Amino acid sequence: MKNLVIILLITLFSVQLNAQQDPQYTQYMYNMNIINPAYTGTTEGLAVGALYRSQWVGLDGGPETFTFNIHSPVGKQVGLGLSVISDQIGPVNETNAYVDFSYTIPVGNTTKLAFGLKGGFTFHDIGIAESQISLIDTGDPF
Repeated sequence: MKNLVIILLITLFSVQLNAQQDPQYTQYMYNMNIINPAYTGTTEGLAVGALYRSQWVGLDGGPETFTFNIHSPVGKQVGLGLSVISDQIGPVNETNAYVDFSYTIPVGNTTKLAFGLKGGFTFHDIGIAESQISLIDTGDPF
């Protein structure tokens, strides 16, 4: 049993992990349809929003996020929307363009149940070229 625990611990700590950073949203009340497509079209008319967030101000490569969204009801139960997100951190620039669709079912006099679909494109630009970075060890192949 002791050998099994040691093998399990070695296996857990020897696995390589990779991650990426998604855009940060702290103002959820202004980004509802970006996070939840079922929110699209819940307002009485056309809703337009734009947000800009800059972190680590004064440091090169700090995260910057720009968000634009527009959505509106189309008929009594259908909502359509569009959202564009530009997120840049360091040399990595990610741009997302999404179309939102929602369908709302009245469940009671004041209660509604909404379903949403989101589809779109993501564009990545990783701007790491020798002209854009300064190498510490030019002999290092990595």
